[in-house]
Amino acid sequence: MPLRDYISYWKEFIQGDYSSPRGCLYLKDWHLCRDFSAEGVFTLPVYFSSDWLNEYWDFLDVDDYRFIYMGPTGTWSPFHADIFRSFSWSVNICGRKKWLFFPPGQEEALRDCYGGLPYDVTTPALLDNHLHPKHQPCSPPLEVTQEAGEMVFVPSGWHHQVHNLDDTISINHNWVNGCNVANMWHFLQQELCAVQQEVSEWKDSMPDWHNHCQPLLSGPGHHEILLRNQLRRILPFPQDHRQKEAPGPNERGRPWQGRGQ
Repeated sequence: MPLRDYISYWKEFIQGDYSSPRGCLYLKDWHLCRDFSAEGVFTLPVYFSSDWLNEYWDFLDVDDYRFIYMGPTGTWSPFHADIFRSFSWSVNICGRKKWLFFPPGQEEALRDCYGGLPYDVTTPALLDNHLHPKHQPCSPPLEVTQEAGEMVFVPSGWHHQVHNLDDTISINHNWVNGCNVANMWHFLQQELCAVQQEVSEWKDSMPDWHNHCQPLLSGPGHHEILLRNQLRRILPFPQDHRQKEAPGPNERGRPWQGRGQ
């Protein structure tokens, strides 16, 4: 949907008392910096200026992880942890957001009996002890209300869910640097091990089996393959990614909230 059409929809949605036959639509992951020259639109906060992830994609001129989110009251992002277990920051240009944070490891208590994580941590289905046998010992999430002009920092590996309490526009970046690149490496190792386990029955019959696993890991865009190859050149981590387990470092840190710059 072109931006002009979304703006028209948004106006109609508000005029219709926040209702539309098309539902409550959320414009997410708009690559403003990639699609247009955003120089001078905003200044990168100094604390988050060491950004290996976006510098890498800028050099390749392929993609980036700088996004604009905008949507009416009631739009939301489902439960997730950020891509590659990167850091992220989010600034509200206008509106308010409610964030629900779960420290690393606590998401395990939310898995259902099939091993899946919930799409919505506010759903009453989580109270079903047969479907979610581990939910009872889970602690309540850390809840943060982000006002207009405020910035929220999300550490590596913190699962979260976000709800727009007002009509909201925000700038959001994912980034990686020396403080969390080990977490990113560990995550990619885990994902590759999971792919290899799923297709292990074809290992003996498929020539060059390991290299066939790489595209399965990457999916569209092959971002994970490119990043893994770059990380292997700069990080002093074991190169045998065929290991069954790859214990990683503790993903320390807590969400941080402050005034945007």
